[in-house]
Amino acid sequence: MSWTILFLAAFLAGLALAVHSMLLGVERWRRKKSSKPSPVFNPPTAAALGIGFGATGYLVSTRSGLGWPWILLISLAAGVAGMTGMIILMARWALRAPVNQESMDDEAIHGQIAVVTKTITEMDPGEITYSSWGATHTVRARSVDGSPIHAETEVVIETLEDGIARVEPWSVVEQRL
Repeated sequence: MSWTILFLAAFLAGLALAVHSMLLGVERWRRKKSSKPSPVFNPPTAAALGIGFGATGYLVSTRSGLGWPWILLISLAAGVAGMTGMIILMARWALRAPVNQESMDDEAIHGQIAVVTKTITEMDPGEITYSSWGATHTVRARSVDGSPIHAETEVVIETLEDGIARVEPWSVVEQRL
């Protein structure tokens, strides 16, 4: 097998993995016992290694008169440099912890469908239940416009403020769509 074919295959595999990561994200790629993805072992870093190794190896092998050991060494160094850059990018920017967990929770449930489990009245907050990421959550809730909402009604969560969700009946939201 020709070295140029190996370099092109590595480049194309890295490119395909980069597109896959771009379309599907990296949150799925977690170690078994970890709550967050690894900045070192994930598809974007493997893609950077493949792209750096393949592109540099192909260019050096077709454009220079260096021997194969040097070409392999240079392309490996470029691949490792690309992977190192991606590790730094992933660790410092893409996979960093949220600044404020409450704001992240609010963003995560905005627009979420829930079911009223305890009737919401004008005076007293009721209770809603919704499912997210395989877990069921229950929070206190008030109507957006202050109107009562009966139990077993499907609602849409608008905001979450001070542990109380502001909700609107799904039937009202559906009419606007």
